[in-house]
Amino acid sequence: MVRNRELLEKLRMVAPGTLLRKGVDDILMAQSGALLLFVDDVEKYSDLIQPGFILNIPFSPEKLYELAKMDGAIILNEEATKITMANVHLVPDPSIPTNETGMRHRTADRIAKQIEKMAIAISRRRNTITLYYKGIKYMINNVNFLITRVSQGLRAIEKYKEALDRLLLELDVLELDDKVTLYDVARILEKGVKEYKIKQELEWFITELGVEGKLAKIQLEEMTADLEDILDFLIMDYISSQEERNFENVREKLLNMSERELTSYNQIARNLGYDTSNINLTEYIVHPRGFRILKGIPKIPTSVIMNLVNTFKNLQKISTATTEDLKNVEGIGERRASAIVDGIEQLKKRRIWNM
Repeated sequence: MVRNRELLEKLRMVAPGTLLRKGVDDILMAQSGALLLFVDDVEKYSDLIQPGFILNIPFSPEKLYELAKMDGAIILNEEATKITMANVHLVPDPSIPTNETGMRHRTADRIAKQIEKMAIAISRRRNTITLYYKGIKYMINNVNFLITRVSQGLRAIEKYKEALDRLLLELDVLELDDKVTLYDVARILEKGVKEYKIKQELEWFITELGVEGKLAKIQLEEMTADLEDILDFLIMDYISSQEERNFENVREKLLNMSERELTSYNQIARNLGYDTSNINLTEYIVHPRGFRILKGIPKIPTSVIMNLVNTFKNLQKISTATTEDLKNVEGIGERRASAIVDGIEQLKKRRIWNM
């Protein structure tokens, strides 16, 4: 499924709860069809748009519904707040390739590609709404289908979150004992990236649901509020020293791994910058820099955490540093040094409780 942020903004315009969607639904319910083109500067495309009736009237669902009874396309401004023309004949370049079959859909596809604006084809026969934008075609999903997918996705997110939280608690213990293996890191990143991918898919569907997805949006935000931070700090902690300066590239590679790639812990390790050809992931010890643990200590800014890691290099050295050692780091005074020592001590106590 083709997805990008520009298309997402277009979907918001035609999501349930908007006036545009009401007009489109009214046309479908009447078992009618329509072709809508959204463009501001109509004169700029006068060779492609042959006007029928020039209107320039405020948009309303009722007006759109009535105008759809005529032949030809309807022209709206790009914000869908004004109906500019109706009964319009569109003449896009016929040499532009299209896989569409019906005349309305072929025209919508070609005009959207040619002028890089949004067009919507409403099909009476197929009972579908198809959005075209630049070279993208997107068929608007049925609301009931979307609600089912979102419900399934939220249940999956909940399971992955439980698994990830459990693994992170185990990681706290392993990190403080300096016993983290590359296998442990890859296993946690697998769960986290899978949860991230489901989150992305749900954000898309929830946007498409419009007002019908408000509750699901709140649930999703609550369940995944710190997910990206967790992934970022894990990557910052365990990215290989050779790739340390390429954090953004490594992050992108990990977050864009396919479901099949995520089943290979070796591939996850390679994306972190490790040569896995001659190592056993379950035995290869890696040393966390300390970003994730330190971020969990209240009132320690990211800039101070960076200074700590740059000074001590890894969590083991930070965890054994004295208050006086910590005070030598830029941005750390008596109170912050005590907070860091106390925070790490609390984690060590929790480690004992969990043993």
